[in-house]
Amino acid sequence: MEMITISDAQKITSPNPFALIAAKKPDGTTNLMALSWWSYLSNNPATIGVCTSNRKYTGELIKANGEFCLCIPDVSIKESAFRCGTCTGRDNDKAEMFGIELEDAETVDVKRVKKSALVLECKLKNAVDVGDHTLYIAEVSACRANRELTPVFAMDGYKRLSEVTNP
Repeated sequence: MEMITISDAQKITSPNPFALIAAKKPDGTTNLMALSWWSYLSNNPATIGVCTSNRKYTGELIKANGEFCLCIPDVSIKESAFRCGTCTGRDNDKAEMFGIELEDAETVDVKRVKKSALVLECKLKNAVDVGDHTLYIAEVSACRANRELTPVFAMDGYKRLSEVTNP
């Protein structure tokens, strides 16, 4: 076997479930962050892990508020969702800029992406420093799905979003 970089490993293991992390900003608006570094951690209690760069604004918001929504966008908004990864929410309202409709969540004080195939409403349990990233461990307080919508996945090492079709 040849030695490769972690970046190459990420390309080999693509596609990855793609999400928009919704977190409440100090002014009450919602920040959206494009993310594929998340995983289910436990079924009982339902727990997920979300990993963000230590330079990302969203991590600050998760730490400050202790809650967020993990939203798996529908294929119909894949271009807008992808664009959420091209700029910071610190100085921008990405939902407004990219035309992403939000709605109230039910168990957390954060808006969620309306056109989501899946939404996990989450409450922070722990934050673990893992180098240049932080792993946020959160209990899922609500799990909602719209089975009429089609989730998107990050493809080709995060270069594009697409649905995955079954053979």
